[in-house]
Amino acid sequence: MPTDDLIENHEQTCRRSAALRTAPTIEHPPVVRSTPDAEIAALLSSLSRTRYSRFLSAITTPRTRHSLSPEFRSIMDFAATELEDAGYTVTRAPVSVGAGTSANLIAHLPGRGTDTRNPVLATAHLDSVNEAGRSLPAPGADDNASGSAGVLELGAVLAGRKWENDVVLILFGGEEQGLLGSIEYVEALTPEQRTQISAVINMDMIGRRNTAISGVMIEGGQNSQPLMNELVAAAGTYTQLSVTTSLNPFASDHVPFIDAGLPAVLTIEADDRANTDVHTDRDTLATVDPSLAMEILRMNLAVLATHLGVVRDGPLVNNEVVGAADWSA
Repeated sequence: MPTDDLIENHEQTCRRSAALRTAPTIEHPPVVRSTPDAEIAALLSSLSRTRYSRFLSAITTPRTRHSLSPEFRSIMDFAATELEDAGYTVTRAPVSVGAGTSANLIAHLPGRGTDTRNPVLATAHLDSVNEAGRSLPAPGADDNASGSAGVLELGAVLAGRKWENDVVLILFGGEEQGLLGSIEYVEALTPEQRTQISAVINMDMIGRRNTAISGVMIEGGQNSQPLMNELVAAAGTYTQLSVTTSLNPFASDHVPFIDAGLPAVLTIEADDRANTDVHTDRDTLATVDPSLAMEILRMNLAVLATHLGVVRDGPLVNNEVVGAADWSA
C-alpha cells in the first residue's frame, strides 16, 4: 500500500501502460460466429449511445476524481442517483486509502429466481489520477470514465428486464492507489458468496481507439477461461470487434477476484499500452470514441444476459424479492 506521503505528492499508480513490467502474452483467438439469439439481440438494441455519452460527459466534468477528493464523492453521488432512479438498491462501502477514506458504490438488483441465485457482477473503477501530482488535473476520460459510464449504461438496460439471477454493479474507489476498493470488496465476501458468483466482467479503458480497427482485449486467469470463451463468441456474433486475449491478469480490478479463484475478466480497448495519455491532463473526453465503447458494451451485455437468465415473473412479497441476499460488502 502506498504511504500517505506518496498518495499526497506523487501517485505511483497501478496503470497497465506504465513501463513497469513486460508486455503480456497476447493471443488472437479464431473468430466465433453463431446465429444471434433474437431475445439477446433485442436487448442489445436497448443500449443507447446518447445515454452513454451523457454519463461519460458527467463523469469527466470535474477537474479530478482522485479517490480522496470531494469531486470523487460528488460523481459517486451522481452515479448513485442514476442507479437508484433505475430501481437498484445502492450502498456505499468505505475504502481505506492511506490515512484517508474513499468508497465503493454497490448497486443491487435482486433476481426473481426461486432457487439459489448466482449474482453477475459488472464493475469499473470510478477514480482518476494525474501521476505527476495529486493537485494536477485528472479528467480520466478513458481511464476510467469510459468504463464507469459503461457500468451505468449496462445498469440502465438491465433494469428494464426481470432476471433469474442477481445483478450487482460496482464502481470502485482507490483503484489508482493499488486496487484498494476491489481488494476490500473481495476480502469482505463470505465463503458462501464466493461460491455463488457466476461471472465478473470488469471494464477499464474501453473508449480509446489505439488500432486501425475497433478492437478489444479480454484478459483473465485460468478460472476465467470459460467466461473468456463466451465473450469471444459474443464478440464474433454480435459485434465487429477484433479480439485478442491474455491469461496474464494485472493492474485492474479483475485481479483480486481472480486471486480469490473467481471467474473474472477484464475487457479493455485493444493495445491499451499504446495510450500514453492516461494519468495525465491529456486524458480528455475528446480522445474517447463512444462507438468503440458501445461495441464492447454489446459484447459484455450479451454474456451478462446469458448468465442472468431472463424470466417473465418472480416471487414477490410486499414488492420485495423473496430471499434477497446482501451484496453490499
